Amino acid sequence: MAEDLRHVDTFDGLRTAHAALIAECEREEESCLYTSTSFYIWLRTLKVIRTALWVSGAIGSIVSANSILRGQQGYPIILASFAIAGVLMPGLSKAGQLDTTIRDYSAAAASFKNLQGEFRRLAKVWSNKPFPEFEAEARRAIKAMNDARKPSLTPPEWCFRRAQQKIKRGDYEKDEK
Repeated sequence: MAEDLRHVDTFDGLRTAHAALIAECEREEESCLYTSTSFYIWLRTLKVIRTALWVSGAIGSIVSANSILRGQQGYPIILASFAIAGVLMPGLSKAGQLDTTIRDYSAAAASFKNLQGEFRRLAKVWSNKPFPEFEAEARRAIKAMNDARKPSLTPPEWCFRRAQQKIKRGDYEKDEK
């Protein structure tokens, strides 16, 4: 009598698919860690740039207004430069759409950080559910990941290298008690 190979193949295939899905969730968790860390590094840089533009504009305005109010006549080119900076620097911030870019990176960084936790829970906790339930949860998270990638935000390469250094150094490891 022939052996029922379909049952063995189905069981082994399911076990293989289950292990592959766990591995994929772990890989996506790591991807989210690197992406969110890169985004947070770039986000901090953008906020510093925005602040520097606004502060330099304010300083330029204050220096030029102070000189005018005191009636100082010396250094007209320098004072004019300060006045122009007072007007130009905040305008550069607006023209460069820094506020919009900061908002976009802030939302994306938060999404990838949340997805990192979701993929970790999938690999560690939800993988203990029956495979069809685990697969449904994983598909939902993968769809959310694809949606998070749609804006195609690309911080500078140095942000990714900095994220790699921080992660390899253990900055994001769970603290031991």
